[in-house]
Amino acid sequence: MSETTTESTTPHARATWAELFFDLVLVFAVTQTAHVLGQHTSLGTLGHALVLLAPLWWGWVGVTILVNNVEETHAQRLVLFASGLCIFLMAVAAPAALDQPRGAALVFAGAHLVLRIVLLVAAARAHSFATAINPFSIGLVTGIAIFASAPLPEHIRLWVWTGALIAQLGAPLFYARALRGRTIGVSHLSERFGLVIIIALGESVVDAGAQAAATGLTVAVLTALVLSFVIGVGLWWLYFQFTSKVIEHALATRSSPGLIVRDVLSYGHFALVAALVAVAVGLGHTVADPGHNAHGVAAALAPGGAALFVGTFVFTRWRTVGAPALLRVYTAAALIAVAAVSSLLPAIGVVALTAGVLVAINVYEHVWMNSGRPALELRFRRDVRVD
Repeated sequence: MSETTTESTTPHARATWAELFFDLVLVFAVTQTAHVLGQHTSLGTLGHALVLLAPLWWGWVGVTILVNNVEETHAQRLVLFASGLCIFLMAVAAPAALDQPRGAALVFAGAHLVLRIVLLVAAARAHSFATAINPFSIGLVTGIAIFASAPLPEHIRLWVWTGALIAQLGAPLFYARALRGRTIGVSHLSERFGLVIIIALGESVVDAGAQAAATGLTVAVLTALVLSFVIGVGLWWLYFQFTSKVIEHALATRSSPGLIVRDVLSYGHFALVAALVAVAVGLGHTVADPGHNAHGVAAALAPGGAALFVGTFVFTRWRTVGAPALLRVYTAAALIAVAAVSSLLPAIGVVALTAGVLVAINVYEHVWMNSGRPALELRFRRDVRVD
């Protein structure tokens, strides 16, 4: 493609080098969110991590959707790089954005507001939506609310940001009509969201490896490190062996692919990324001290995150195929059971059970599918409308 190529409405099939550079800031954002959760692991910090991850996530999704159905130009690269800088600044400020003093909150909220303005202007120029109420206009409203509340005391700021982000999460449910007729670059979009899963999976490997290097390579640490890697491979296999293909097929064949983008990619993948952040922090804690007995949220992070990861497939397969795979329902239940007893076991035992469940489901699915038998499905009712 020459440097003088003008914008086109033909979707490109693969991620561009500029998009891959833009994704580097998401790597950092995921790392920073994991850092927030890992500092003082509790229900409170889990909530803080989600409040910080959500605007980073929706900013990335907005950019990805915006550039999905145009060919790359200099103008598009500028949007990518400007958005990347905003998300980068948000990620830098994230660990202290909900604390006092207010400087980090102002940086986080200011960068988020600029990001929303950039996306709204770019979407208007590209005529991305015909309706005034759309993801980019709603994003600007929530961005203003987050920025306006940044100077407020910590507890008030947290409640305002939480409310704004709930509004951001819920808004797509109310403009389904605007999403139905959108043109989707199927291969490009499925690749972009698949790369996000790779990024989040990489965080679990990096965090466990960094902790092992800092702790020292004892037999227990090496065992925990190997089990952590097995968990990463198991989660990778669950997504990329079957799920990614099902998602791409649904985008290509459904009459309303925009709703699949909303439900499976935007909502579903937010849950998947949040789950992988939890797994990464849980594995890091385990490798740092394999023999300790953690309690509460800290103990349940690895199996609980894995349960959320697998459980999300119950929802996404329902939206794409019409019925979730029964084996994955059982797997999610087994991981929830591991999380429930996690406080009674040493951390390395919890990770070993989590790894065992994931290996078992992957082996079972492989044998079952290769036998030529149809997937076992959980049917909620005779007919499920997915468009």
